[in-house]
Amino acid sequence: MIHPEFLIELPDFANHNALRGFFAAWHRWRGEAIAPKRSQIKLNDMHELMRGTMLLDAIAPETLMFRYTGSIYQDMYKFDFTGLNYLDITEKSVRPLRSKRLWAIVDQPCAAVWTAPGADGVDFIGASVPILPDDPDHPAKIMQVLVPLRDMHHISTESWQVPRDKVIFSDHFRYVDIGAGKPDTSVES
Repeated sequence: MIHPEFLIELPDFANHNALRGFFAAWHRWRGEAIAPKRSQIKLNDMHELMRGTMLLDAIAPETLMFRYTGSIYQDMYKFDFTGLNYLDITEKSVRPLRSKRLWAIVDQPCAAVWTAPGADGVDFIGASVPILPDDPDHPAKIMQVLVPLRDMHHISTESWQVPRDKVIFSDHFRYVDIGAGKPDTSVES
């Protein structure tokens, strides 16, 4: 059986109970496999994180399509990501790096942890994991979870109304070995 030693190796910035709980659920779902299949995902195991969850179809390095996005993204960005290519809503200057970072999660496979700045100083941490398709003819998926580090109720209405058309790029990003090694770590920050 694959053991969750990777939980010990989380960098300090990602050592948070919500992320540990998410990784523990993902580990249960995968059982003996390197990653769980889509049908093995039990969303009840992480219902408190659904607001910050997204699911991407990893079709190709340049095609990472949103299948699902939690309400926190719509609150922050004021549009629904569903059906969009992640790279189309990424600043052009960082598209190649975001593509390489995300594609490695399904290509290696591995997990990743990251941070992102937010509105009114509310910063976020997140985790990304691979999900295998039930049908081998379908693309692998990337599940991401975004967790606010502070209560978001104090964020001003004006901050939420700032138009955003590009998804903020992670200022800290690290791969986590889930049993298959790590990909090119030169993309970490």
